[in-house]
Amino acid sequence: MDEAEKQWRILFVTTPLYDYLADCLLIGFRELCGVNCVDYPRKPMMYGKFPSVYGRGFTIWSQPIKDIQRDQQCFTDIDLVIYSNYRRQRPIDWRVLVKNQAQAPKVVYVDGNDDNTMESGVRPFFKRELFEPMTGVFPIGFGVPDRLVRPIDLHKKTQLHQTHVQDPEFTSDTAYKFTEEKDYYDDLARSYFGITMRKGGWDCMRHYELLAAGALVMFKNFDAKPPLCAPQCPHFISYTDKKDFLEKTGRLLTDGKPNAEYLRILQAQRDWLLENATCTARARQLLRQIEKYFADKPREKMPVVRFKIARLAAIHLFLLMENLKLRAITFVKQNQFVDWFYYQVFKKIPGVGWFVSRVLMKERPSNMGSAANS
Repeated sequence: MDEAEKQWRILFVTTPLYDYLADCLLIGFRELCGVNCVDYPRKPMMYGKFPSVYGRGFTIWSQPIKDIQRDQQCFTDIDLVIYSNYRRQRPIDWRVLVKNQAQAPKVVYVDGNDDNTMESGVRPFFKRELFEPMTGVFPIGFGVPDRLVRPIDLHKKTQLHQTHVQDPEFTSDTAYKFTEEKDYYDDLARSYFGITMRKGGWDCMRHYELLAAGALVMFKNFDAKPPLCAPQCPHFISYTDKKDFLEKTGRLLTDGKPNAEYLRILQAQRDWLLENATCTARARQLLRQIEKYFADKPREKMPVVRFKIARLAAIHLFLLMENLKLRAITFVKQNQFVDWFYYQVFKKIPGVGWFVSRVLMKERPSNMGSAANS
């Protein structure tokens, strides 16, 4: 751990809900800054105290992070406040949480939602699905826990691509195939190539899981991705359809074995992962960008905040509602019939899907643009 990174005192604003980008950043900051990174509210899911139902709980939520002691001292002398998903965390007012006596902390805003909608009036802003350059807005992407990055072992590779594939040109069954994380990663590691594609957004944890397991990533229509949008790995190979995939992979294997070009690209992808896209690498990059952004800006004084009790009450009410959402989502996901009924019947009632996505989950439609179409 770098001493400069360890010395940052960070208030990391969370919500109880699942959030790939926010949660991978929390893993990274806890690794870099240790007890100096305080998450508020404390997120039970990250400490193994609440079951994760997204992605079978693999990768981000499969191992609890180290907990820390919490008291009022944790909220003093804060250098940096990170809203890890500002759209969902607006009601959490950092000014009533931070106990600094003189200088106000730097405040930054992150958005890991699937759409490319920008929040106005808050900068610097770090956006996952960033399609166009904007002043004070910077790209950011998912990260994979460092513990899951495996040594590349070519001797274990026995199959062209992984078993669980999302591209319908390769299979009609895109459902989850594994119930254990180790089996899932073993399958990826046995694969010469990893097939991935755009789903809800261009960025997806699957890209990084493939990289971590040592499969060479083949990304459908990667060439159509907006350059600023994650993932920004220049070594991914873009394919357009199954025929194109087979032609390109065929050129990287000689008599069914990886040739020199395959090895070069595979190593380049691994180097990019370690430098840019582990949880700690993402957190470290964010700190560097924040330092650069604020380098020529004077520190502000702590603001005077009125009606603190009312503001704290509003925060607690908001978090109560978020916990209710979390329990509802978990109940649906854990019950097969309820899950089917919700998606196939209930959500199709006029207005229900809109209310759930726009009002409850704060989702927005993407302005796709020609670059984003695939």
